[in-house]
Amino acid sequence: MDGGNLSFSLDKKTGKKCFMISARELAIVWGVDTPWYWEWIAHPDSRFSQVAHLHTVFWLDIRGTMGTQMLSKRTRYVVYLVFKLAEEHWGLDIANAFVRFVNRVSNREAEEQASTVSLVGENASRRRNLKCPQRRVDGWMEIELGNFINDTGDDEDVEARLMEITQLHGKDFQKWLISTEYFG
Repeated sequence: MDGGNLSFSLDKKTGKKCFMISARELAIVWGVDTPWYWEWIAHPDSRFSQVAHLHTVFWLDIRGTMGTQMLSKRTRYVVYLVFKLAEEHWGLDIANAFVRFVNRVSNREAEEQASTVSLVGENASRRRNLKCPQRRVDGWMEIELGNFINDTGDDEDVEARLMEITQLHGKDFQKWLISTEYFG
């Protein structure tokens, strides 16, 4: 769907809608025209034609937005970021994640209530309330960024965000790939 940047399915148990958004549809700071930070590559394990490949950045900020009119009404949605890590990676043990309704919750409010996540899971045992990635059956990792309830299905935008913008040291995952699935 959407020129190959959106995938749709129905949950087998509930019949509710599930969407996966291509990395190309995400707003990635320094990700569009800066190949020394990010590049867009084909990956044989991805359902989409391209994934975002991180070389190195000091400021990581990834956002995905979707209109709620496409989603099932009276349904709780969970938002995941799906990615792969190279064996050698550093700099992003801890990040912040949140999901917000764009017209109801300001960026500042959402940032203050953001959850702490670890993309590598190495510090998980030392911290409480730290979300860690889980390995999927397809070999990709997924981390929950947050959730929301689509009460009425009105035409609102919901945004999911992953960011690490306070520790200005290098974040380098070598072949760290942002996959495709963002909402589900």
